[in-house]
Amino acid sequence: MNIKGRVLAMVSTCVVIFSQSSIATFALDNQEVLTLPTSVSDLTSAENMGQVVKIHNLHGADEGTIAFCAEMESGYVIYDLSGNTIEYSPTSSSPYSDLQGDLYYAGPLEYLTKTSTDYKNLRTGEILTDEQFNEVTESFTNESIKLSSTNFMSSSASRANSGFRTAVSKVSGTPRKLNYNTSNQCGALAAVINLCYIDDYKDNNCLSDSYSNNPRSLFNTLNNYIPRETSRNGIINGLSNAKKDKICSFTSSPDAYYGGDSWGFCFYRILTSNSPTILLIIKHPNYGGKNDKNHWVLTYGIVQCFDNNNKLVDKYFIVNDGYGKNDIRIHYTYQDDCVYI
Repeated sequence: MNIKGRVLAMVSTCVVIFSQSSIATFALDNQEVLTLPTSVSDLTSAENMGQVVKIHNLHGADEGTIAFCAEMESGYVIYDLSGNTIEYSPTSSSPYSDLQGDLYYAGPLEYLTKTSTDYKNLRTGEILTDEQFNEVTESFTNESIKLSSTNFMSSSASRANSGFRTAVSKVSGTPRKLNYNTSNQCGALAAVINLCYIDDYKDNNCLSDSYSNNPRSLFNTLNNYIPRETSRNGIINGLSNAKKDKICSFTSSPDAYYGGDSWGFCFYRILTSNSPTILLIIKHPNYGGKNDKNHWVLTYGIVQCFDNNNKLVDKYFIVNDGYGKNDIRIHYTYQDDCVYI
């Protein structure tokens, strides 16, 4: 058996054990009985997402199931074979809504279907070959195994956790929903959404009216400053040069945080300055390029999960996903650098 086969076999064993001991059941009128792992049900109940409407099996490169997407009465939740919630939203519709046939997943914000020969990104239309998708599937599966070994919410201690609750902290404004990223230009788009937020809620001199009223024009301009598949330094230098050329105006200099706890830093920014942060989501494939498996988003809120002893047991970022949606909540382990203004 190859490495990928051994990894998937390990996860399959875990899910059998997990599913037998930790299941929440939802019975819908005149429909089949649908079940969620109790750790996932705890979260959806705390977030008032209602009952399960539909559950999709999400496949990996070998066509085996690697995750599930539960469409709820309000929102959706994607969780892996061990019951770890990878991403969810209590308000946004499922990325797989109204789709039939085999559906695929490759980590946070990465939703695919299959053409006759390759895999197609539902957001950007980009195509992955079998080899590319095999690589990201194995990466996601390994991440799930690592998460299961440390995540409280997938442990037996959480399964009778009737006092589970969530606490949400967000900036006071709402980021703009811009869906311009089709060619790995996520860094420039996250910067645009951040600049628009500053202009809308903090300093209306940040952008000229022509850019504020036409953010696509701002996006096209910033693409000359911030390269595709960019790093934190690419965003910092691009914003600094754009400010120097009077494309935008802000008081503080762009900077980066890369100390390993971007969740804590983003939380601090929300509490102290009511400001969003440009965040690098890892294990997300940008196909090709030196920053493979990364994606820049704007995070503007955080979620804290507490057990019935008021102990913090899990955490999520609330992000604008860079594909036209707000209020997507991503597990805190899928983090790396962040850039702030």
